[in-house]
Order: sequence, then C-alpha cells, then structure tokens
Amino acid sequence: MMAASAGLGVVVVALVVVVYLILLIRPAASFRVNVGVGIGGGIGIGNQNQNQDQNQYQNQKPYYDDSNNNNNYDEGEGEGGDDQEEGPEAAAPVGPGQSFTGGRGTYKYMAHEFLDAHNKVRAQYGLQPLKWSNKLARYARRWSAARRFDCVMMHSPESPYGENVFWGTGWGWRATDAVKSWAGESSVYDWRGQSCNPGQMCGHFTQIVWNDTKLVGCGRSECVAGGVFITCSYDPPGNWKGEVPLT
Repeated sequence: MMAASAGLGVVVVALVVVVYLILLIRPAASFRVNVGVGIGGGIGIGNQNQNQDQNQYQNQKPYYDDSNNNNNYDEGEGEGGDDQEEGPEAAAPVGPGQSFTGGRGTYKYMAHEFLDAHNKVRAQYGLQPLKWSNKLARYARRWSAARRFDCVMMHSPESPYGENVFWGTGWGWRATDAVKSWAGESSVYDWRGQSCNPGQMCGHFTQIVWNDTKLVGCGRSECVAGGVFITCSYDPPGNWKGEVPLT
C-alpha cells in the first residue's frame, strides 16, 4: 500500500514538472495582455476650438453624421463587402475648413480625412501607412451612432479591435481634430522608459503608432444634446503589456 502511494506521488510530481516546463518554454505571445482602456487607447475630450467659427454650424451641420444613417451603414462605403479596403485614392481630399451636409459620397471624404490624419502621424515615426477597412468602419459607425442619445464617453464593451474614443462640445469637430488630440499624447510618452509618464494617458497615441496595426475604420455622430462623438477601430489591436509601439 505504501509502495502504491509512493508511486502515485512520483507520478503527480512528474506531471507538475512537465506542466511547469511547458509553461516555461511556451512563447511569450501566448500571454499577451492588453493594457489599454477598453482595447487600444483611452478617451479624448475636446472643447470647441476658439479659432473655429461656431456660427457656421448653427444652420449647417458638418460633413458627415452617422446618427442620420442608422438604417444603412453601407452608404458610401463602395462595393466589395466587409473586408474591402480603401486607400487614399478612394476619396478626394478635403480642404481646410470645408464642411459637408451629409448624404451619399460624403462618407468617403470623411474616410479619407481619418486615414490621411492617421498616416501623417505614423509617417513621422517611419511606420507603414494604415489601410482603410470598411469592416472596422462599420463597427465604429454603429458604436458612434449608438451613443448619439447619451453621448457617454465609453468604449464598446465587447470590441475585438483596438479602439480610440473622442468627445467634443459643439458640432465643429472633424476627423482631423480627433486624431490630432490623440496624437498630442506623444508629449507625455516617455520614449526612454517606453511608457506613459506617471499619471498621464497616452494610449490613444500608442495605438495610432502601434507597428503591428494595419487597418483602421472610424465613425462620427452628433449627439442629440449637442457635441460630437468620434471613435476609431484598429486591427490588429495595439497596447499590449510588455510590448512597445514601434517594434
């Protein structure tokens, strides 16, 4: 009986050792933990820029508003299905201060503006440009449209993508404003320590310049009570614990 117990003990110990060795040699990527707020970033807040003329938006809404497109999220996204990607050539550039009133075609102007703003930031760090994803844009647009009634600054709870969120008072906020706000967090990123400065948020910025991220898609809605809610989704997501943006 004692011999049997001893034999069982040896087997248990052997199993423990085997499991430990498996965990020890298992690739580190298997243990990646995302440290963003939600996934990939935090929440940006903006106040109406004093240099913008708020009066121009009293009788004319900005260039695109997903909250007016609740029943047709495919409008202006082109043909090719969810996985179609559109480069900068898919839409004409938008001039400074130019605004649009919504409707077919204006979505591509906004898409170009979002994509161009992201890639200008990435180019500063020698990164490959992102491509526009209709699949990600559809997800982001649904979420931005869902927030139009409360304008609560929150991430989509079950998003499988990286995500940046922005809210600003007034109707004047464009794609470039949101991306500029996120990219501005570079000032509180400690490049030597490869982390945000203590007590500071820089997850928006690191998501934009995350090297492994290849695709982006965004949405924008005007809130019922005033203000603009903007969100962008990223794939693959960034902000993984123990990893740094540019590698």
